[in-house]
Amino acid sequence: MKFKRAIALIMIFAVVFSLSACGSKKESDSKTLVIAIQDEIEGTDIQQIGWDNVVHQLLYSPLVTFSDDLSTINPCFAESYSESEDGKEVTFVLPEGAKFSNGDTLDAEAVKASFERMKEISQYSGDIDAVTDIQVVDERTVKFVLSEPAPYMWASLGSSFSGIVNTAVAEEVGDDEFNRNAVSNGPFMVKEWKAGSEIVLEKNPNYVTANPSVENKGVMNFDQVIVRFIPDEFTRVSELESGNVDIAYDIPTSSVKSITDNDDLQSYFYEQAGATYMMTQTEDEPLNDKNVRDAINVGIDRDALAEALDDQVSPLYGFISKAQAGYSEDKEAEYAEKFAYNPDKAKELLAAAGYTDSDGDGIVDKNGTPLTIEYCSPTDKASNKAAAPVIQAQLKEIGIDLQITEYEAAYIKQLQKDNNFQMMARSYVWNDADILYYVFTEESGYPWHEQTVTDALVAARYETDPAQRVVKYEEAQDAIFQYTPAISMFADKYCIASTSGIKGFKVTNDGRSIFNDVTKE
Repeated sequence: MKFKRAIALIMIFAVVFSLSACGSKKESDSKTLVIAIQDEIEGTDIQQIGWDNVVHQLLYSPLVTFSDDLSTINPCFAESYSESEDGKEVTFVLPEGAKFSNGDTLDAEAVKASFERMKEISQYSGDIDAVTDIQVVDERTVKFVLSEPAPYMWASLGSSFSGIVNTAVAEEVGDDEFNRNAVSNGPFMVKEWKAGSEIVLEKNPNYVTANPSVENKGVMNFDQVIVRFIPDEFTRVSELESGNVDIAYDIPTSSVKSITDNDDLQSYFYEQAGATYMMTQTEDEPLNDKNVRDAINVGIDRDALAEALDDQVSPLYGFISKAQAGYSEDKEAEYAEKFAYNPDKAKELLAAAGYTDSDGDGIVDKNGTPLTIEYCSPTDKASNKAAAPVIQAQLKEIGIDLQITEYEAAYIKQLQKDNNFQMMARSYVWNDADILYYVFTEESGYPWHEQTVTDALVAARYETDPAQRVVKYEEAQDAIFQYTPAISMFADKYCIASTSGIKGFKVTNDGRSIFNDVTKE
């Protein structure tokens, strides 16, 4: 009898312990956010890397940030900021008692040291090249002195690339170690990076923000964030659907419908802050004739192209998308009408260039040579890979034989630098129209540039009045189309998805993820 009672007590204790453990696990899970992304990061030191993702948004807090709709520039890490009347001085006031994630003092001297290091080692130092001096006014006030007003600088100042790094620690441990375990000022800090698998971040107990678009301006609601590197797109989606992941990035086009139809999941959409376009070779036949380039521009049915890509892209006729500062809805509408799909006009332009279908085979020719164009398409960009055969079929309708060759995007970029191509698919992402300066001028490092285009883009990048800046970018695009070195196609639509238990997660127009108010049920 005593034996039976003992067994019963053991079973009761086991059940109680099990329930207690389950309760602890649930509490622990509610304090851990699990994110899945496609690509492993290059490093954690924002000043040593060439591209960022959500990991760096979690690790860094820039002095300022764009509003969610890109209409205004708001304080972020800085408590406030002000500009001099001539635009040549920008003063930032830092929060009182600010500290880095490791507890070190984060004062004006630390901000100065961080930006001086950025100017020395970051590949994006050119974004703040107008800053000629950084002055410490007092421990909470730092002043940037500019050679001239530089409105293009704000896009960089509001990005992760201008997050504040602890230069004292960087000097102490060296660049390699600091790139693995950077000390910064964002909402989270590095706990452990398991190469090829995941990076674990823990909350920064010293984090504060002045961002007016968030309610929680202090420490995050999660103790830690686990960011898993899952290259396979279907595995990422499967892990989300099974509940092993709370938020998944880079949802493939083929999975978007199943996610939006799933009541247990939530989806967040934003557009490419930039353009996906075709760059053309303007020096050699057949594309040295602008009539041929213009024929291609009106020979592409962008609406049909978007439909063929399951509407996961938005047709784009100009070079600035609505997810960029400097976008003009009126100018895009003008281009949509001017460059609308018109196969008859395309054939007329080809005829003006001397191309006719002399042998009736459907491909136009000149002096017996058919109009054949090699088109380099990247294998590692899904929308471009899917678009290539659609464009090939559309251009065949106007008599152009488009031959598709596939390479990795990095190799295609090098072909452009070497001027060793006919036509290629390219794209850019940056939330400010100033990126065009690095696409269509000598600063790009690519062969094509025209002085009138350069002059127009320079005028736009230094225009301080926001409304006039939009006008200047309208004029700059007009200047580009005087030569048609490139043909815009579309802006990608991106999808992020989460479980239904995630609350308060926001995605801005240009794709920034806002975690300050996120909770997990």
